[in-house]
Amino acid sequence: MEPILATKNLSVSFGEHDVIKGINLEIERGKLTSIIGPNGAGKTTFFNLLSGQVAPTKGEIYFKNEEITKLSIPLRARRGIGRSFQLTNIFPELTVLENIRLATQSSNQDFYSIFPRFSFFSRQQEEAKAVVEKCMLKGKESVLAKDLAHGEKRKLELAMLLALKTELLLLDEPTAGISIEEIPAILEVIETIKREGTHTIVLIEHKMEMVMYLSDRLIVLFNGELLASGNPQEIIRDQRVQTAYLGGLHSESIKSG
Repeated sequence: MEPILATKNLSVSFGEHDVIKGINLEIERGKLTSIIGPNGAGKTTFFNLLSGQVAPTKGEIYFKNEEITKLSIPLRARRGIGRSFQLTNIFPELTVLENIRLATQSSNQDFYSIFPRFSFFSRQQEEAKAVVEKCMLKGKESVLAKDLAHGEKRKLELAMLLALKTELLLLDEPTAGISIEEIPAILEVIETIKREGTHTIVLIEHKMEMVMYLSDRLIVLFNGELLASGNPQEIIRDQRVQTAYLGGLHSESIKSG
């Protein structure tokens, strides 16, 4: 099967500091891949390159065999790439359903016609309700986004990505800042999305139990380079990975970079 995303010699430098160094990798369609690595490994910068927040110094990015290296963030979103952030990215003064419905509308070209058909509005309403169910927001449809608990805001952000018909979900620490009690619900939503098999998920997450449970594949970054790639059990036994965390970090615990 062709990879949904690939990078070739992807690199970025800030001044004289090389942050990402010649990364070549492929992301398998329909799977959940987690990116891990110690502090300063370059994980978030790598995400910024994939989503378009940062332009590479050199190298290329391919999505569904088409080069997207120079595409803007909106154009990548239209192609099917969506990213969630460590901080929620929603419309606080709109209700849950309005947020999701707005995303649903913007993903459908009928919405931009001069005289959209009535059936379109009915269809997008049904699509929005289905996403509400999938993301465990049933009963919260009329609540303003600003009034949601933090964990519910993260679920809403995921719901909006799904409503945009995103094929590739880039999830940047989806459990960041939420309470321990809220984590299982986020985990269940991500697991539901994964189980459907219609979306590809790339995850940055520092909770290793969650990473090991969800991931089909792990990618390890270290000092801006691709250190290792493989299934979770292979990676956890890899001596280079153990050295990077234990030796390179001088006994620091695994955290996001």
